[in-house]
Amino acid sequence: MNKYFFLILLYLNLSFSQSPVFELLNSNQTGVEFNNHIEDKKEHNILLYANYYGGGGVGIADFDNDGLQDIYFGGNLVSDVIYRNLGDFKFEDKTINSGINDNGSWSSGVTIADVNNDGLVDVYVSKELYDDKPELRRNKLYINKGNFTFEESSKSWGVDVSARTRHAVFFDYNNDGHLDLYLLNQPPNPGSYSKFFGSDLTLPEYSLQLFRNTGSNSFIDVTEEAGLKRTGFPNSVVASDLNNDGLVDLYVANDFEAPDFLYFNNGDGTFSYETESSLKHTSFYSMGVDSADINNDGELDIMVVDMTAEDNFRLKSNMSGMNPSAFWKVVEDGGHFQYMFNTLQINNGDKTFSDVAQYTKTSSTDWSWANLIADFDNDGLKDIYVTNGLLRDIRNTDADKKVGEFVLKIADDYVKKNKTFDYNLWDILPLDKALELVPSVKIKNYLYKNYGDLDFKNEAKLWGVDQPSFSNGASYADLDNDGDLDLVVSNVNESAFIYKNNSRNNFLRLKLLDNSNKPVLGSKIKLYDKGEIQLFETSNVRGIYSTSEDLIHFGLGNKNKIDSLIITWPNSLKTKLYNIDANQVLKINSNSAKDFKKIKNNNKLFFEESRTKINYTHIENSFDDFEKQVLLPHKLSQLGPALAVADVNGDDLEDVFIGSASGKTSKLFLQSFNGEFLESQNDIWNRHKVLEDIDAIFLDFDNDGDNDLYVVSGGNEFSPNSSTYLDRLYVNDGKGNFKFQRELLPNLYESGSVVRPYDFDGDGDLDLFIGSRMIPWNYPEPATSYLLINHNGSYTKYKDPNNSFTDLGLVTDAVWSDYDNDGDKDLFVVGEWMPLTLIKNNDGNLSKEKLNDSCDEKFGWWYSIEAGDFNNDGQEDLVLGNLGKNYKYQANDEEPFEVFYDDFDDNGSKDIVLAYYNYGIQFPLRGFSCSSQQVPELKNKFQKYDLFASLDVKDVYGEVNLDNALRLHANTFKSVVLINDNSSFESIDLPYQAQFSSINDFLIDDYNNDGNKDILMAGNLFTSEVETTRNDASYGLILTGNGDGTFKAMSRKETGFYAPSDAKKLHLINLKDEQGIIVGNNNDLIQYFKRIE
Repeated sequence: MNKYFFLILLYLNLSFSQSPVFELLNSNQTGVEFNNHIEDKKEHNILLYANYYGGGGVGIADFDNDGLQDIYFGGNLVSDVIYRNLGDFKFEDKTINSGINDNGSWSSGVTIADVNNDGLVDVYVSKELYDDKPELRRNKLYINKGNFTFEESSKSWGVDVSARTRHAVFFDYNNDGHLDLYLLNQPPNPGSYSKFFGSDLTLPEYSLQLFRNTGSNSFIDVTEEAGLKRTGFPNSVVASDLNNDGLVDLYVANDFEAPDFLYFNNGDGTFSYETESSLKHTSFYSMGVDSADINNDGELDIMVVDMTAEDNFRLKSNMSGMNPSAFWKVVEDGGHFQYMFNTLQINNGDKTFSDVAQYTKTSSTDWSWANLIADFDNDGLKDIYVTNGLLRDIRNTDADKKVGEFVLKIADDYVKKNKTFDYNLWDILPLDKALELVPSVKIKNYLYKNYGDLDFKNEAKLWGVDQPSFSNGASYADLDNDGDLDLVVSNVNESAFIYKNNSRNNFLRLKLLDNSNKPVLGSKIKLYDKGEIQLFETSNVRGIYSTSEDLIHFGLGNKNKIDSLIITWPNSLKTKLYNIDANQVLKINSNSAKDFKKIKNNNKLFFEESRTKINYTHIENSFDDFEKQVLLPHKLSQLGPALAVADVNGDDLEDVFIGSASGKTSKLFLQSFNGEFLESQNDIWNRHKVLEDIDAIFLDFDNDGDNDLYVVSGGNEFSPNSSTYLDRLYVNDGKGNFKFQRELLPNLYESGSVVRPYDFDGDGDLDLFIGSRMIPWNYPEPATSYLLINHNGSYTKYKDPNNSFTDLGLVTDAVWSDYDNDGDKDLFVVGEWMPLTLIKNNDGNLSKEKLNDSCDEKFGWWYSIEAGDFNNDGQEDLVLGNLGKNYKYQANDEEPFEVFYDDFDDNGSKDIVLAYYNYGIQFPLRGFSCSSQQVPELKNKFQKYDLFASLDVKDVYGEVNLDNALRLHANTFKSVVLINDNSSFESIDLPYQAQFSSINDFLIDDYNNDGNKDILMAGNLFTSEVETTRNDASYGLILTGNGDGTFKAMSRKETGFYAPSDAKKLHLINLKDEQGIIVGNNNDLIQYFKRIE
């Protein structure tokens, strides 16, 4: 009996644990029948208005203060509807007699807040569309009179604006206790057949607007004096304190070529535009935006959604790709770097952000609208809900062409038949037939569960929210007061979704109050428990078009009590609470706040930057690598600068050589006795300014007691086998004067990457490993590297009897290391499409050997390698810098990232085919347009984008052709440390913060003086092809060693190290009275950091 009872219990527990988090309730159950029905008509349709299928918003608030959250839906062609929450997911339509009027206008955004401080929340509805009917575009302000009655008062309050407002946000920008209003005004949103199509949409008259609340039932326009007079294509906004200074800032998500607007509040009634200084890049078609602390570090992060599909077919059929010239025009016109992906901008706590959308796998959610960041399963980690879908795929390339041809034929037939050009297109065009040519496909919304450490997975199906739809505005609230967040979603041509949340984890909720009903928006609440932190900031609108509940919600997992809460009110006073029980709603009044003394931050930094120490800016020459090879994954002509440090003039002070790009002159800086750097007057470098310096090293190659200089020439600007790729040797006279001696080197015509000296044959002089980066204009053909033997100050090629260096690969870095403790150093080499490659030194005889561990099979895009003893066992370990996990390209053993290289169209030049996996099938990475640019016969062969999008890589290029091509692969992009265990390596991933970008260089030292080796790193890759978001999330990083081969990531706030550029080189340098680090940045300033002991 007990046995069967146990089995039944087990079954019930399993069933319970597998039940979806959300349950979709039907309208018969809820009474919510709102359907945002859209129909194309000749007076207004998708061909006239590009945002015709954009949908409407959802507003959630307790309109009657009965403790239950009510719902307001904005209607496009249908009327707005307001529902009262009766409890138990029953709702009553209260629109009739509410004062919410329908004058045929088009509602987009719904913004809810108490604008007159009377304790009742009011509603501001944004209106747009109707180019020829400005009266229908006037926004509405519904003042709440209680008992679900409202008075439309926009005119008397001065905010009956008719400027095509997509959404609005209330926030108290000047902390005067009254909510101000910021309007997202749009220019005309023309479809292909609008009279505004092709007109200037950036006119000042289309600017967004800020209205200050006077406190006397009126607003006044303060846009210009606030510094916010700027035109864009705004879709959404969040008002949050993004730099943690106690003032509410603004982030505006702009569609098209306008950059997103990040405004920091100056506290004096003005704002500063900081997009370019704070964000490395933004989304291109920015749609919804939300801010929240998604990684529980106490800083508010920002997520913006775009329109790129995750599915290969929809990606290639609906998005024609980014044209390089168009991309760079946007940049040059002030639009900043924009890419067609979602962005998840992690706040670095220093007014800068790092986009980790690719790392979190949240970058591609199709044509997205709302994004909501909240803890939907109450586990203490905030999740992400994204709505998407468009009634018709108007960006389907083939369909767009068909519609154009159809319209042209209709017009042409009419003119031929009636012998006149005098006609109204909408009178003769059968609109239904034209739009039948455009696909209409419902798609599933996304819900990303947060598993911690920025590990997200789309669990929409498991959580019960994967119904195909055309979903737009969305909001969250605890509709049944059971302690979890439910969802309300507005759909086009379908009833709204009401999702009941069935989470069972513990929670804590707060309702903030003020005796004078002053706004509490902008309050920040921090929850502390056992060393963990959660942050929630009260903000007005989230996602797109919509307003979620105004309560604070924390998920607690299985915690029954938390240690403390700190509430920071808008006036900067604080309320502190301790030992709080879970599973309750706390009502906290602002009169509990006190002025607590600020705790001084006594954290000791590791470094301090001196921006004027070395006065040099590396400037790249202009060269378009893609003209030589259209489908290159990234440029190869921007790999400098070279950087070398040594005492060159015998004064016991270290000097610095900085190698330049082609067309610029390299520089030697001599250190003075006061620690300053002065440029050497030696002009020998000028004669070689046409060359591209990639690496350099000072060494005493001739054993005369001074430091000579070897410079590696490289780049991709010059034809293969050009003399411009010859390396250089400059001989020092002992006083810092150098003489170029070409005759001391053999002729090596490869484009180089690295020089690493070591006396491998033990004869007392320094030999040189010269790594070759590429064969110019022939990526990814493996290049031959070289070992140069030093014969009494003259170099010759190592004979290489084992062919260890022939076709070695696309080498990026190398290190000599006695990993096997046999008394001589062996050579480890890394590169693109390469494994860690060991060239074993057997008494001066070099041969490539396997490591006979997992490292042999780990092919990556390795950019750096360094040796150090990271676990204090006396054996040298290795650290390897890879592309990182925050890039469009992903790879693993089962689904590697690959490249095929051959002349696929027999035109005499070889072609690059990058291939990736999508849902288990290998496809060409690039789309139809750029692929046919490289292989023109594809355009004739396939003709349609839809057809190309449906084909795998074998279908496109032919299985036999691919089999005959050079084929390289990468199966990992993770940066790792390799722990040496008696000549066998154990691979340990570097902390996730080190995976956000490519790592180009390391410096190993004990930076915190704890006896363990630490790792300082810098990187990025700014030269990706324009359809791939550039690798720019790194700001430099220090990993402090734990002494066992594991590391802890330290932020800039903790270390003072800040290298945000395309950092290629790091070098230690000793000054007279200090030690420092030089950062060699490509196309940017050279940085110097003083080490703080």
